[in-house]
Amino acid sequence: MSILRKAFEGQLLEVQPGRREIVACISTAAVDRDGDVVLPDGLVRKNYSGLTVFYNHDTSLPLGSAQWVKKSGERVLAKYRCTDKTQFGRDMFALAQDGVLNSYSVGFLPGEYSSPTPEEMARRPELKKARRIYRQWELLEFSLVGIPANPEATMLAISKKVAPETWAILQRTAAAQKGLEVTGDTLIESSATAMVPAPATGTNHPHTELLKAVRLLTRVEITRHIAGNLRAVDTNNIIDALFDRRAGIVR
Repeated sequence: MSILRKAFEGQLLEVQPGRREIVACISTAAVDRDGDVVLPDGLVRKNYSGLTVFYNHDTSLPLGSAQWVKKSGERVLAKYRCTDKTQFGRDMFALAQDGVLNSYSVGFLPGEYSSPTPEEMARRPELKKARRIYRQWELLEFSLVGIPANPEATMLAISKKVAPETWAILQRTAAAQKGLEVTGDTLIESSATAMVPAPATGTNHPHTELLKAVRLLTRVEITRHIAGNLRAVDTNNIIDALFDRRAGIVR
């Protein structure tokens, strides 16, 4: 079964700097960007204690672990601790504490779901815009993400606050999602081709050799690539494919 991911505007509730702990709202009952609703009442917490917390759902970038997750009214709250054993964990805690990264995304297995009922739409008129309500869902992990109004400004703020090694990690992960590779101050496009001149004649070699085209990037260009990694996760294709499979449709 496919894992779904839903991003929510964050709300920092409590920070304990000495213990490196954060209490935050990680999910709400609001209609999200895909027109879906994840009901807090439907939260299933089989293995919530000790859940790994990631950066942007990247399992190679853990930043801490959850201590508890619970429903509170129309919200799902979580308390997690950022590790102090890595520079990345320390930097992510600082960015969350300062509000530079202030949103969360939950990864879950869908259980019960349906369209909103007439009674629900009467109580909550905004549900008329909803296409699906997840009434039961099992939390697998949650991630600290960034969905800023101005992604480039946020990433410039990050570049001034984090250690060089963390900045390098953010560069590599953003570029990798675009099929690129960051090497030092250069961006390598792996799909480019070039003709190689023959040494003796100066004409093109009879065999075309595949090369990597390399060009220098400005800091603004690097920031734009990273900012693209911080936007909301688009789950439309994942959800449509899941429902197609359940209906026996193969595309």
